[in-house]
Amino acid sequence: MPPTRDLLVVAFHYPPDNSSTGVLRTLKFTRYLLDHGWRSHVLTVTPDHYRNLDPELEAEIPTEVSVTRVPFRDVKQRFAVRGRYPGIIAQPDPFWPWRAPALRAAEKILATHPIRAVFSTYPVPTAHFIGRTVARRSALPWVADFRDPWAGGEVGWQGRLDRFFEARVVHAARRVIANTDIARRDFLRRYPRLPPERFVTLPNGYDEEDFAALRPQVAEPRRFTLAYAGSVDAYNRDPRPVLRAVGRLLRAGRLPREGVRLSFLGAGPAVREPWFTGVLEKEGLTGLVEIVEERIPYHQALARLAGSDLLLVLNQPQAGEADFWRFMVPAKIYEFLRLGRPLLVLVGEGAIPELFRDLGVAGACAPQDEQAIDEHILAAYRAYLQGTNAARPPPGLRRFERRELTARLAALLDELSG
Repeated sequence: MPPTRDLLVVAFHYPPDNSSTGVLRTLKFTRYLLDHGWRSHVLTVTPDHYRNLDPELEAEIPTEVSVTRVPFRDVKQRFAVRGRYPGIIAQPDPFWPWRAPALRAAEKILATHPIRAVFSTYPVPTAHFIGRTVARRSALPWVADFRDPWAGGEVGWQGRLDRFFEARVVHAARRVIANTDIARRDFLRRYPRLPPERFVTLPNGYDEEDFAALRPQVAEPRRFTLAYAGSVDAYNRDPRPVLRAVGRLLRAGRLPREGVRLSFLGAGPAVREPWFTGVLEKEGLTGLVEIVEERIPYHQALARLAGSDLLLVLNQPQAGEADFWRFMVPAKIYEFLRLGRPLLVLVGEGAIPELFRDLGVAGACAPQDEQAIDEHILAAYRAYLQGTNAARPPPGLRRFERRELTARLAALLDELSG
């Protein structure tokens, strides 16, 4: 249908940003809302604030979607001395100087377009405070989208500040979107005086269009390939449990050294640090590992993953962060499920195992469970040898397709805009 209603979308991350797959959530919403009569006016930042750019993603923005990019200088640019600044001035995030120029830009958008609702998306908190101020000044309904949890990942004074800021958003928004059921239940537990209907679940997902013409790219034929796409670190995205498992299986003769390959795509600079290089050397994996530090374009990454034999996801909670990770299902999980390849997801109990049980999918295990990790790798290797690892998306995955998720968002906007 032709667009008949206008929506202001406040999003720090928007193409050409390619810093994480989370940017796809907002891009696809703005794209497919057009099918439901909603034209988006995106208020975002200039690309110099993004670590990685992908022109192909920017080309997917429909011409009907207007994008206003607001220049500003963040906290580091304005206040840092020799690259350092006190954390207290970076609250609620280092990008709060974006707020004032963004509000001026929002006034112009509202003056020239009949905006019917406001939608803001986190994980940059300033986006929510821009949405909150615009809604208060205009009396428009406002939807606050939480792609990730906010309060719960930090302790001490930072945790108290996070809870304070989050409460200001939650109490003001007409609807609060959680991206997992477990996150919605946590909102209900922490805000028992607010009406339950204020909190809704709208999960991450995948776009069937991205897979329709996908051609798997096999980096090295005749090698069993374990692949990970995304940054690694020694804390939350720690690949060492997998590297040690491969080393164990090689030494035990259960994997052939000449027939194994590990690929890290877009791994970032941490792969040059001793904690990473040391474990490669200790486990004898140096010649078996492909490392691409820089983030590669989204569709190229999908093709590489589609040509791999075991896909890895690293989501290990650290002390004090267990709740934060427990509530999350990253967008890449749904994309990996759509690829239909065997999965090995290192994660504690929470939303991801809950999703896997719902879909009847195996592959989630605790990072400390060496036996389970070994068994998952060997099961994928046997399927590779037997040729039984053809792509098989699980039944029931279709409800996480982006068009269906956008239809639910459109229904919510229709309800609020009256």
